Amino acid sequence: MLTGHPISIYGSYGAPWLLGKTTGANATPVPANLLDGYGQNGDTRYAADSYAAFAEVNWHILPGLIATGGARYTKEIKDGAYATTVSGGLTTASSALNAAKLSILRPQSYVAHADEGSVSGRANLAWQLTRSTMAYVSWARGFKSGGINMSGLPLDSNNNPVLATAVVRPERHDAWEAGVKSRLFTDHLTVNADLFQTKVHDFQSTIVDSSQTVALRGYLANIPEVTVRGVEGDAMLHLGRLALNGSVAYADGINTSYPAGPCPLELQTATTAACDLSGKALVGLPKWSESLAMDWTLPVAGGSEVVLHGDTVWRSSYNGDPTLSKYTLIDGYSLTNASVGLRIAKGLEVAVFVSNLFKANYIQNLTIQAGNSGLILGTPSIPRIFGVTLRAHA
Repeated sequence: MLTGHPISIYGSYGAPWLLGKTTGANATPVPANLLDGYGQNGDTRYAADSYAAFAEVNWHILPGLIATGGARYTKEIKDGAYATTVSGGLTTASSALNAAKLSILRPQSYVAHADEGSVSGRANLAWQLTRSTMAYVSWARGFKSGGINMSGLPLDSNNNPVLATAVVRPERHDAWEAGVKSRLFTDHLTVNADLFQTKVHDFQSTIVDSSQTVALRGYLANIPEVTVRGVEGDAMLHLGRLALNGSVAYADGINTSYPAGPCPLELQTATTAACDLSGKALVGLPKWSESLAMDWTLPVAGGSEVVLHGDTVWRSSYNGDPTLSKYTLIDGYSLTNASVGLRIAKGLEVAVFVSNLFKANYIQNLTIQAGNSGLILGTPSIPRIFGVTLRAHA
């Protein structure tokens, strides 16, 4: 069981930043200290139990032709309780100002129960075309566990939590893949390639609660469907003590159906509600990604070895927030690392490494803070780092 005690308190800049100068239909002036000291205090409790059973079989239909099938049943039971109170801030008799305070933080109390059973599985048909080439096609169904919203719920017209949104349904994944695996030139070169498609039903993402007139709220819920299609390939070349690895992937991910998504900052106004993000790009997924790595071992005197390593990854631009705001677009970047080491015959190895060799300047992630304050949180790139590692092998 997990227990929590969420606490949030706003300071003197809360009202000007989050509410602005006026609020409500009658444009009631907002005192600058309306939210100064206004806070929320709560208690949460969450418990979960999970049980599973699975089995898999292989059927050799013909020489070189193998069918594989498997299934898994998972049972999950979850219970949650959430209770918060609010206090502090400017004491006022104005209903508009009190409503504005409640739009930022509000008291809530609810319990929720989820009892889920899911059947997942896979089927694969592999055909060994030649000694060094295999073709395959596969289908798989998987589930991502559902859960309970433990950070507050949207409210109905009577200011009561909408209990129907407390439980988040599990995702259902249906994935198809077809590809070829091959070993060439007496196994010195391995080349693999495949096509894939994944449809996710009841995708877990942020839904907007537009019932609040001051600060829009997002909460975890299910959207109908997202789809990812693409192609990928990788190759491995071994030439004596030299090993080269490379991969490239193209993925086109879209929100097939996302009718009530959060709006980007540039479209938010005092009357902003939810935005239809159907047909838009899937958050966090670059269309292109590539990698290349090298390992080279050189013998030296006394049975020792010099070990050279280098790797680089590149990915195209993608959006870091479900709103798909132009302010959360993360530009593509390349990151390169390298190391050189000495492996001593007695089992010792010392290496000098450098991370972010070319001092790439990039953003790792960008997200928009809850509400419509305009605050964007991000993580910058790691700096160039030099270091030394020492390993001992028995």
